[in-house]
Amino acid sequence: MSTVNTKLQTPSPRPAAIEEKTPFSLGNFVERHIAYFLIAPTILGIAIVNVYPLLDTVRLSFTNRLLSRPEDETKFVGLDNYSAILSSPGVWNAFKVSLIFTVASVGFSFIIGFTLALLLNRPLPGRGILRSIFIIPWAVPAFVAALTWSWMFNDQFGIFASLLKDVGVARPPIWLGADLALFSLTVVMIWKSFPFQLIVLLAGLQAIPGDLYEAAEVDGAVSYQKFRYITLPLIKPIAMISILLAAINAFNFFTIPWILTRGGPGDATSVLPIYTYTIGFVGGDFGFAATMAVIMFVFILIIGSLYLWQYLREVDASGAQRI
Repeated sequence: MSTVNTKLQTPSPRPAAIEEKTPFSLGNFVERHIAYFLIAPTILGIAIVNVYPLLDTVRLSFTNRLLSRPEDETKFVGLDNYSAILSSPGVWNAFKVSLIFTVASVGFSFIIGFTLALLLNRPLPGRGILRSIFIIPWAVPAFVAALTWSWMFNDQFGIFASLLKDVGVARPPIWLGADLALFSLTVVMIWKSFPFQLIVLLAGLQAIPGDLYEAAEVDGAVSYQKFRYITLPLIKPIAMISILLAAINAFNFFTIPWILTRGGPGDATSVLPIYTYTIGFVGGDFGFAATMAVIMFVFILIIGSLYLWQYLREVDASGAQRI
């Protein structure tokens, strides 16, 4: 009996399918690229409103552009404006005033906002009404707030002067004078900005799971221990972000300082935005003012980057501890 040896043959690979080229269709093209069409107006708007002015400001910072000088006579001066800023007493004074104003306003607004957030996180009667009332300062336009506070600070017919006279103070302090102008400006900024801290921190508190507090109560933890070991660690990342955003806003804030004091009396409240505006649009030195703006941008960028780096470290550390 003869045997026929058969070899198992693996099937040969199928030939690659030849893709048929579909004819070009405007409808198919739009469908495949619809996302780009949708975001194009936004990107164009950002480029026009933010990117182009930033690049043009950087260009101006290397020139001797003056408002009284024709643009065709503007010359490239390299780093002359930057070296002049380092030796300018006015710049250093404005930087010092801005730091005091920013640190004081952000610090106290955070304390007030966090305290109110802790209170409103409890089941209080009328809690919704209180939230609405506390948000009012943030909702009021900045120029309206500045005008209102300027009337209140008036040393002749302002409400503070009237109240002090009613209690027997013959000579009420001049709130917008050289001695108290920066203090008064900081008070207004605290009043205007604490609702932002309140809203952000209250949202963070409400995001903390209630099971953690219940478990802590079962273990015998008191209120202080729950606040220290549950509330503070979990609210810390949110608090760091709210502080960063509030600090950037205060450091760049222009409306309230300008309407209230215009940087005066003298240079007592001459924060960097007012000083830059005065150099550029009052003094007409666009090149120097542009340099100031670039330095402010770089300073905020560096400080913000370092702060975010520390924030990410805190988040990673807290995540590792929970694991």
